Amino acid sequence: MAISPFKISIPDSELDLLSRKLELARLPTNIANEQWGEDNGVTVSKVSETVKFWRENYNWRKEEARLNEMPQFRTPIDVEGFGTLDIHFVHSTSPAKDAIPLLFLHGWPGSFSEIQKALPQLHKAGFHVVSPSLPGYGFSSYPDKKGFKHVHHAEVMHKVMSRLGYKQYVVQGGDWGAFITRCLAIMYPQSVTAIHMNMIMMPKPDFDKEPEYTPFEKASLERNAWFSQTQTAYLQLQGSKPRTLGFAMHDSPVGMLAWMADKVFLWSDAYPWTPTELITWTLLHYFPGPTTGFQMYKENDPDEMAVALQGNTYVKVPTGVSAFPKELGLMPRSWAEKQANVVFWREHSSGGHFAAYERPGELAGDLIDFYKEVWKA
Repeated sequence: MAISPFKISIPDSELDLLSRKLELARLPTNIANEQWGEDNGVTVSKVSETVKFWRENYNWRKEEARLNEMPQFRTPIDVEGFGTLDIHFVHSTSPAKDAIPLLFLHGWPGSFSEIQKALPQLHKAGFHVVSPSLPGYGFSSYPDKKGFKHVHHAEVMHKVMSRLGYKQYVVQGGDWGAFITRCLAIMYPQSVTAIHMNMIMMPKPDFDKEPEYTPFEKASLERNAWFSQTQTAYLQLQGSKPRTLGFAMHDSPVGMLAWMADKVFLWSDAYPWTPTELITWTLLHYFPGPTTGFQMYKENDPDEMAVALQGNTYVKVPTGVSAFPKELGLMPRSWAEKQANVVFWREHSSGGHFAAYERPGELAGDLIDFYKEVWKA
């Protein structure tokens, strides 16, 4: 099956329409008082400032060129019962002999581009990197039929790696990518030689004796409780009415910006998001249309997935974890060891949900240290 080179090239007509929408954007004024703070949602002042920058200074073509520095491709992947999907991916190779093939899997509201900062370090250490847009995200298509689960995402990712000629490979994932990473290890143990995750979301296992938790682990459990109890309205909305929400976000770039900003500010660890970064992250969902990314929440309930994966599906391949203190879902090592062969665990003093983007050097360093130790292809 064909693998075709791909370049991001948004039509001028789309950029013209975007410009008109930004000029006509109607921002709220009756809640401009910021006394409620960030817990009332992204502030009017932050969105207003970013929209002003967007209108006057932002340059999509410059960002497009930066993203296109990564070699990108598309290939058709057949999935039984769902037809053929066109899958977009970065395939950036190292000059090193016997380089290790690394599959990098993003989640929502991220994208394939999260790995870009870490590529030089990974290439120098001897890694080929494949970073796809998950089905329904960015420049990958999504099936018309319902029932496309995380296992089907895993199937697609494995077929991409096989088509590239990688009989064995390693995987890294965060957010949805962490669930899919785990699926790959369970479904294709003959090919997936090791996995690494920066998010572990799972129910508490049964213990004969309650484990003793480190201060880091206690803080992680508190962070997860805060998220679960106060920050999951987005999940319920995207998981119940993704199409309805999609109409608003597909039509309104400012609405998509606010939805994005609310998440990346709260989920990262004091990362200094620039207006350009925030807008580019937004447009990587807005231009292709965000609805199918939302749809993943309706098809794959995270709690249901966690319970299903916890059962008799112990991951036997070597498993590594990078623990960042502001991650949303990070369970203690003693919990993780109940469902995976955890042989690498490294805690960091800072960093949040978007580890590859917030702390590219630290995450890449962990991947290098871990995979260089366990790679046996």
